[in-house]
Amino acid sequence: MTARGRTLLAGVWLFTAALWCGMLVFFGGFGARTVLLTAPSRHDAGAVNRALLDGLDAVSLGAVVVLAFGFVIWNRAEAWSPRGRGLALRLLAVAAVAAIASLYVITPEMMALRERMGAIDLALKTNPSRQEWGRLHGLSSLTLLVRLAAGIGAFAAGFFQLSSPFSRARD
Repeated sequence: MTARGRTLLAGVWLFTAALWCGMLVFFGGFGARTVLLTAPSRHDAGAVNRALLDGLDAVSLGAVVVLAFGFVIWNRAEAWSPRGRGLALRLLAVAAVAAIASLYVITPEMMALRERMGAIDLALKTNPSRQEWGRLHGLSSLTLLVRLAAGIGAFAAGFFQLSSPFSRARD
């Protein structure tokens, strides 16, 4: 692969990682809160946020697949450092597990609990169902933070790979 092709590949990797991180930050910092503040009820906000979160989980899985595929091609064209290779693969695996846990376990359980509980505004904060929902919401937020950290780490691994002595060995 030419130097131009390797540069393009690195750019795609960095862009994908940065876009993924930006989406996670936007949803966590602004999107979910804005929906909660502008929806007619918390129940309606929960339905919209669930759809957004499901989409974000699917995009996270897609970003992991794109980055993993990009890693394989990039590593074949230009060997990554052992540390960068190990870090990138581990971070992508952790992000995939966090997205799968959120998409297929945590969010569906939150929504099922919310349906059984009824309107969350009417449930007392001492209600065990509401406390369980709060615990699941915390786990959901944690999976988002784990994915964000993994995305930042993947970006950093790719960025530092550009300046690695391994990357200059072929030129």
